Amino acid sequence: MSLLAQSDLPPTRPPGLLSRARRWEFLRLLVYIVGLIVVLVGTKLAGNLITPPDGKPLHHEILLASNLVSAGLLLVAYALLVHAMERRAVTELGLGKGAGLFVVGGAVGLALMASVYLVLRSIHLVTVSPGTGLIGLGGPLAAYFGAAVLEELLLRAVVFRLVEEVSGTTIAVIFSAALFGLLHALNPGATIVSGVAIAIEAGVLLAVAYVLTRNLWFAIGIHLGWNFAEGALFGARVSGGAASHALIRTSISGPDLISGGGFGPEASVVSVALSAALSAVIILLIVRRAGWRPIAWTPVAA
Repeated sequence: MSLLAQSDLPPTRPPGLLSRARRWEFLRLLVYIVGLIVVLVGTKLAGNLITPPDGKPLHHEILLASNLVSAGLLLVAYALLVHAMERRAVTELGLGKGAGLFVVGGAVGLALMASVYLVLRSIHLVTVSPGTGLIGLGGPLAAYFGAAVLEELLLRAVVFRLVEEVSGTTIAVIFSAALFGLLHALNPGATIVSGVAIAIEAGVLLAVAYVLTRNLWFAIGIHLGWNFAEGALFGARVSGGAASHALIRTSISGPDLISGGGFGPEASVVSVALSAALSAVIILLIVRRAGWRPIAWTPVAA
């Protein structure tokens, strides 16, 4: 038993911000988001400084390289943040399991968008014209890869994962999907319908793809395959934006609800229906494996 009186003991220092952030999920969420955005802005500013104007020599090559470097630095930054904040290995980015899942995910994304076009083509709504061919497809591939890495890190590895730890899988899927739809509301051609479509077809699908594997590379692969097929292979608008190079160019006629309007086929009811069907299959697999975490409220990590 200590001989010191309680009043003689040194005052206990309150835990610092880093210590609190390690335990409080919402503070951790904030640290991750700010950290990734700082890296993104820094790499984009650096890329803009070294990339020659469009039409100048090496423009496309340096732009491609800067997109890949940006994606790589975002992955490294996330791994370092997780190590600092959670004191664990970043298993959700493990390449031993993730490499194969990335390839499978890419094939799933390609097949899903090809199925959308197959349905639209079968009802005579798709017109095909020549594109730029295979030349220049590396640029869109790198850009879509960078976008997939950024969005999956922020929306699935950070927002979904931490909200799931706080409230369970159901709330995390709904919240992250709704946020994903809202973040696309400022894209060219966006409407309320396109926001709801993105939330259902991509927000839900990519979240449950992560839950199924607990590895982010499966969701990154699906995201990349979907966007690359849509923009670079079929030459359609991807969330309102058009790729500069595409294997072919397609246009979709008919009502906006079916064609997707100015936002692109992502806002088509066909895309929503096919993606929702795949999401339902994945959810069944998750439930059968007992991987769906029940609703709970645990804002403080153990």
